[in-house]
Amino acid sequence: MPVPNEIVICGLDGVLALIAHRLHHLYNDEGVKHWDRFLEACGDDMPNLPLIDRLNQARAEGVPVILLTGRSASVREQTLAWLRRWQIGYDGLWMRPANDYKPAVDFKSAVIAQHYPDATIRRVYESDTHLDFAHWCTEQNIPCTLIGHNQGNGETRDVFELKVVHHACGHTVLYPFYGDDDFTWPDRLQQLGESPCRLCQVEEQRKEQRQKSEQARHQAQQRGLPPLEGSDKQVAWAETVRLNAFGAIDKVLKWMEQVSAQAEEEDPDHWHMMQQGIHKAIAYLENQVDAKWWIDHRHGIHNSLDGGRALLSSIAQELGFY
Repeated sequence: MPVPNEIVICGLDGVLALIAHRLHHLYNDEGVKHWDRFLEACGDDMPNLPLIDRLNQARAEGVPVILLTGRSASVREQTLAWLRRWQIGYDGLWMRPANDYKPAVDFKSAVIAQHYPDATIRRVYESDTHLDFAHWCTEQNIPCTLIGHNQGNGETRDVFELKVVHHACGHTVLYPFYGDDDFTWPDRLQQLGESPCRLCQVEEQRKEQRQKSEQARHQAQQRGLPPLEGSDKQVAWAETVRLNAFGAIDKVLKWMEQVSAQAEEEDPDHWHMMQQGIHKAIAYLENQVDAKWWIDHRHGIHNSLDGGRALLSSIAQELGFY
């Protein structure tokens, strides 16, 4: 017997809909994410048939199934056609409004809070690439089963089975395995089971990042650098970027000491101009407190002598120091 007001919530992309065929629109040699093309290709998704069977079983027991997705409502018609095509039953469909770019977790948690405040959520099915919502579910004591990335991508793309993997961390994840003869599924299942699940992996990565950020903040204080400004997330990220930058600057200063005598002898005017430009650039960076600035410039910052030279040279030239 179902619990009164009980519901099941299921995502779409990477959960009910297998999206491996359109990921190239986001991850490609261009380095450009074509979100419009990625969304428009949703009509060609293969369905996660074993998960559909689970949802159908819940509905047969009288438990409504709510589809809750961060997918843009700009492709609502394509989504509805896809659901009809694969005869997927559901009792509610919530899609993020078009041109709404807030994080999916904010949209999903708001829908639950506003429209299902008294519901008992039997289970949430979410992709293991969208972990912010999974974390939110954990905080709310809502059972959340992650759907791992589809393993294999054979020509037929026929779903064989929804494999249950018990990870070393103690969490259980469901993986849709389909169409690829290059893998031995028992070996792959064992390999997955020996590692922690994605949720725990990401949590460990975040823990390490917090530790690195705290160490960077402490070292910045020791250097006399001013506190960074921005959101907590931006500041935590920018602290490590800034630390890399000043690590590279230290290498440049050491190099300057080593070559100073020879450079002074060969071309004193040029060397003095270079020194002035470098020191002005360092002063500029020391007073750069906008966390977003450091994040935006992170790709050009490397903790090496060449990286320090390139950074200081670009700042000096951009600001007209030489």
